[in-house]
Amino acid sequence: MKVFPMWNDCLVEVCRRHPDLVAVYESAHGRLGLLLRQTLMPLGVERVEWMAETRAIARAIIADLRSAGFVGGTVVLQWLPPDDVARIVARWIRRWDGDPARRSAITAGVERAVADQTFLKTRTTASSTPAPLPDTPDVRTTRALDETGLEALKAWYEMMAPCWLAIQPARRRRLVLQTHVWIAERVLADPTGGSGPAFKELAADGALARALVRLVPGAEISAWRLWIDVVRADLERALHHPRARRSQAWARWLFLIPYSVPMPRRGRLRVVTGDAEVPRLA
Repeated sequence: MKVFPMWNDCLVEVCRRHPDLVAVYESAHGRLGLLLRQTLMPLGVERVEWMAETRAIARAIIADLRSAGFVGGTVVLQWLPPDDVARIVARWIRRWDGDPARRSAITAGVERAVADQTFLKTRTTASSTPAPLPDTPDVRTTRALDETGLEALKAWYEMMAPCWLAIQPARRRRLVLQTHVWIAERVLADPTGGSGPAFKELAADGALARALVRLVPGAEISAWRLWIDVVRADLERALHHPRARRSQAWARWLFLIPYSVPMPRRGRLRVVTGDAEVPRLA
């Protein structure tokens, strides 16, 4: 798949204006991950103040990026679980390194947290969890989106609110939020159940497409229809994941799918998925 770079010198100047921005990472699709100076794991008594501080900083940075012409998605690493942060740091390109010492300290802490989680899961599984029978889904993954898991997902979604509300232009923001409503109502209402009804609503003339089309003026429909088709195709691919793998990370991925698709600007890029070709935004 061909990748169109989003990073440019104007964004470097933006980064230099924000001393609380430690590093910036860019995904293959042009999405930016912002690593702030603040801790990733605040104490319980500090969490309210930490959230207010990181939200204010993130809003200022994202607004500055928008003013510089950046229209892609952004995510604040402080608001993600350690395993997600570790994946971003390892796989995305580091475009800005404003404070290498602080970055190294934060990422070292992330690595320790991930190692501790892995160790605890291994010990817990070895000591108290019987091996699953053949063809039986892993109990931990099938329960990852139970009532407690959904509450954790809700807390994550609320922490991401500054990112959702900073989406530009406003048309794209409304489309993303409407897609989020569909995900919550049609997929996560029964995350381990069958996906038959959701698949039907993902058809070209299905309920999701109709809901999104209603948000677009007739004069703009040809351009935004491409955006809608890309989101539908990506969501359909995600729903093919087996039930046993529908974890909180999978659910976060669903919400990030529409968020990561940029506004239509430069025509089509065709991506082969199975036997069919799906239009891709350039």
